[in-house]
Amino acid sequence: MTSASEGVRGYVAWLARWCRSVLGASLALAGVAATSLFWLEFDVGLVSMLPQGSTRFTDYQRFVERFGAQDLAIALVRGPDRAITRGFAESFAEALKESSEILEVRARVDRDAFLAALASGALPRLLPIGRHPEVRERMEPANVDATVAGMKRALLVPGAVGMRGVLTADPLRLAPILGESLAESRPDRALDPGEDVLSSRDGTRVLLLVRPANGGYGLEAVGRLVDAFARAEGTTRARLGARAERVTVGYTGAFAYAHEDSELLRRDTIFYVALALVGVLAAFFAGYRDLRILPFVTYHLTVTTLLALALGIVLLGRLNLISLAFAAMFYGLGIDAAIHFYTRFLEERPATGSAEEALARTIEALLPPTLIATITTAIAFGVVGFSSLNGVAQLGFLTALGLVLNVPATFVVMAALLLWSEDRGWLGRVRAPTRATWLARVATVVSGHRSWSVPALVALLAAATWTARGGFLDTDLFHLRPAESAARAVTLELQREFGFTDPHGSVLIETVTPRDAEAVDAALSTAEHVTEWLEVEKRSGRVISVTSLSAILPSRATQKARLDAWAKLPLDGAAGRLEQALEREGFQREPFAPALAALRSIPEVADATLTPLPGLEVLIERQLEIDADALSLLVSFTPRDPAALQRVADALVDEVPTPPGVTLRVTGRPLMEAELAETARREVGGFLAFVVGCTGILLFARERRLGPTLALLAVPIASVVGVLGLAAALGIPLTPVSVVVLPLTVGIGLDDCLYLVERYREAGDVTEAVARGGRALSITTATTIAGFGALALSRYPALAGLGALAALSLAICFLVTIAVLPAFLSPQWLRPRTENA
Repeated sequence: MTSASEGVRGYVAWLARWCRSVLGASLALAGVAATSLFWLEFDVGLVSMLPQGSTRFTDYQRFVERFGAQDLAIALVRGPDRAITRGFAESFAEALKESSEILEVRARVDRDAFLAALASGALPRLLPIGRHPEVRERMEPANVDATVAGMKRALLVPGAVGMRGVLTADPLRLAPILGESLAESRPDRALDPGEDVLSSRDGTRVLLLVRPANGGYGLEAVGRLVDAFARAEGTTRARLGARAERVTVGYTGAFAYAHEDSELLRRDTIFYVALALVGVLAAFFAGYRDLRILPFVTYHLTVTTLLALALGIVLLGRLNLISLAFAAMFYGLGIDAAIHFYTRFLEERPATGSAEEALARTIEALLPPTLIATITTAIAFGVVGFSSLNGVAQLGFLTALGLVLNVPATFVVMAALLLWSEDRGWLGRVRAPTRATWLARVATVVSGHRSWSVPALVALLAAATWTARGGFLDTDLFHLRPAESAARAVTLELQREFGFTDPHGSVLIETVTPRDAEAVDAALSTAEHVTEWLEVEKRSGRVISVTSLSAILPSRATQKARLDAWAKLPLDGAAGRLEQALEREGFQREPFAPALAALRSIPEVADATLTPLPGLEVLIERQLEIDADALSLLVSFTPRDPAALQRVADALVDEVPTPPGVTLRVTGRPLMEAELAETARREVGGFLAFVVGCTGILLFARERRLGPTLALLAVPIASVVGVLGLAAALGIPLTPVSVVVLPLTVGIGLDDCLYLVERYREAGDVTEAVARGGRALSITTATTIAGFGALALSRYPALAGLGALAALSLAICFLVTIAVLPAFLSPQWLRPRTENA
């Protein structure tokens, strides 16, 4: 045992006089920090985790920025038959329109408005020239006569009164030709001819496309939207009564995934925080057989956690789902210093007979290793704060901030609490902690048989390195969220029943002059060229499907070509023959006047973005975004595989002509994830090198010798290799979230080494050092594993993978510290403090 210096004794004396004020100030500070929780916002969408940095990331972020935040909410109505399903869907849509949270609902197409738009010039502008032979055939005199005769027979059928408007607006039945053309332009059933609603083949499912008034993934906006759907569904069921009993509604879209994530994380957070607390209590009780330690190791930690969260909210704003792990992780990490502090205090108290002297000796012995251990671990987490994944970066920043704040909290707030409790006799009868004799035996064997223990270590490291070559990095972001999902089930149902595809590829066409007619037309023309190019790729088999707006938003050049070809059709002759047939069959001419006038006139080209077909606005907005900053058009496609997507990304920009002022980006989640894999490997390698380098510099500055520095660094490096090897052997994939455990292992793994080395410097004997400090090392390892291990039981794969790998690395670090470090604790490597003196 060493005596404390006068400076430390003076500090403890000052703290004894002002301990009440220190505790009062800390309590007030915690109260102020706690108020920041009222402004705490969590973003649970995967968008918040999108990486930053390279062109692949930038392009994908631009795609998400323009089309991801306002993702459509999709409601799937399921009923026992066509009539009940459609009736519920129509009533549900009306109820949704009454909500201020809903901007627009695509429930059905207004046929009258749709036909009026076609008659006013939309049909010849939208109908491809390749379909003109069918129109010419319809205009043949014999076919005109047959069509009018068939129309008369149709109107004589009972209940056909509702068809009169459709037949008078389109007597030659040209709209179905356009409908078939539009349907062929999409892989789904969104433009099925003859359907005024989006329904499955058997009619028992009807799809509602809903555009929320507020996009994004914030919990508040998502919650309001969920409530709006619930109110509308309740209103609909109340209106329809028994007819709605067998109807169910499923939801998908960004909001549905965000809602599921928020609910799951809310329940999981309560679960793993409670589990971590139980685990820590169990570790405390097993180690000390006395839970009186709890106030002394948890109060200052609570203050630090609140302060770190408050500063994080101020500096970072909205936190995301990975940031939720901060509290559990920090609780497990920050409590280590407190356990070492309290254990040393219990050890010194009986020997000194004075709480102040015991506290001074504790501070004198533990401040240097605690500072170095905190700095190295904070460096590891701080480096992670530069990760390209925003969620991981936030986690690293918050934890590093908490660790730095934990040092004054331990040596000021916790020390003041001990002195204050001593004055009141609350500490009771203190006992020195028991010795870790079983760990000491292991250290004795290792240090006494260096001739085989060191070669055995080298052999194990070689085996782990070889095994680690079989590990892999899983960068699929959707593997970071639960596989079992109601929203996911609805998405699969849409693919099965409606033909919707999951387009992994996106071509983003933009112009920064969105109100300029020439720029708009240039963007539409580019979209046509992109669509044609992708259709060629589709015929080659590299692309499975293409979804484009070109069919309903043609450029002026395309419109002019179609109108020129339209003018060459026998329009006047067909109009005259139609008049004769109508008169012969006894029809009045007045209801057919608009249709006859449309046949005899040639419309002008128009800005297609200003004259969309009625009822298709929500579909158009899905792939068209116009605001003051830019006009953005989206052409989506499904590649055969990632290699095909890469081929499209490499070739399309070069092979499709782009007018001045128009930009072209090819992006997709697989492209971004492939770049993420490379970025993650580079980052982890860079992080490891930086952490090892900084740690080595700090250790060398303290030890002043290369041998001890390398000996200490060998433990965390061996732990990293061991983690990689064991993860590969067990088939545990690394993810962009869990991979950050590797540089953290260096910082965390060094903590135990530093405390053990400090014990060795005092005792001058390996066995005695481990016997004295081993219990604290065991308890800190157990509590930290409890904090991380609780995350491993989360149903959210991102958090579960992080917790599992971190717990595994902590266990390996402890084993390596006890089984390896004693081999280097010798006068030849680390001289005891007495010898240094």
